[in-house]
Amino acid sequence: MPRARAPALRRRPTPRTAAPQRGSFGRDSARGWRRSCFAMVPAIHPFDRPSHQRGAMHVRLTRIVRDPLFVFCLLGAGCFLLFAALTDEREVIVLSDSLRANLADDFTLLHGRPPSAEDIDELTNRYVADEIMFREALARSLHLNDARVRMMMIEKMRFLLADEPAEPSDEAVVAHYADNLERYTSEPRYTLRNIFFRQRPGEPETILKALRNGAEIDGDPGFWLGAEIVDYHASVLANVLGPEALATLEAMQPGEWRGPIASPRGYHFLRLDEMVPRRPLRFAEISDQVREDWSNAQRRASIARRLDGLRDGYAIRER
Repeated sequence: MPRARAPALRRRPTPRTAAPQRGSFGRDSARGWRRSCFAMVPAIHPFDRPSHQRGAMHVRLTRIVRDPLFVFCLLGAGCFLLFAALTDEREVIVLSDSLRANLADDFTLLHGRPPSAEDIDELTNRYVADEIMFREALARSLHLNDARVRMMMIEKMRFLLADEPAEPSDEAVVAHYADNLERYTSEPRYTLRNIFFRQRPGEPETILKALRNGAEIDGDPGFWLGAEIVDYHASVLANVLGPEALATLEAMQPGEWRGPIASPRGYHFLRLDEMVPRRPLRFAEISDQVREDWSNAQRRASIARRLDGLRDGYAIRER
């Protein structure tokens, strides 16, 4: 039985509108002209395209897919996504067997017994925490802002740049001693009587006059060096009594009383009993110290030479 043919679809006839008359340039005439232009164009749905246009788009897509450049870009994108999925961009902290052995050795040396499994876990966790803190500190440039850390790094760099000198000969040590005689002198030593007051006394002139006349006056107890200070070096007295007291002692004559002299601990009336002046030290007394000084001088010279080479990589500008 023959199939019934579907009735052909007819397009709705587009109504025709009269063209605007020439010479009419008003707003109503312009609107009518635009409406007539759009009315003469048939409305076509985007998917309601002719078959020959759909075929052309299919041909273009087929050519793009078969293009080697498209295949190359597709493979590259896939490799990039796979690499991003498999790669961990976080910083790695390696816990090796040698590291755990070092941690165990340090624990044994400190506690006198080998660490247990719990101790090893605690040591490892502490190491990881310290390593994280260290790396975060570097990332935040804390080593550039802390003066103490900066000096530690500078000293470490000096240690790395210094060349260990060879063992010096006796002639080199003696020559170093002769070239630096002003450094190898003894400090002055003082023996003195000390009357200490925590607070400034009310009549200091009266106390000083009585001391000069031979009177015995008791001060306040509690000064740790006591009333008799015997054979102390000048540097020690400068640290204990202060530089003002040391300057006063240097200007005094044996048997002379002076005071009150302020110190970080209170007030002092001082009588100089004896002063041993500085003198050159004999080489036999300080030969070991001179030998060490010679080695330190060689290390400083090697640091200076290597620092001159590093200085060429820096531009120094003044502002």
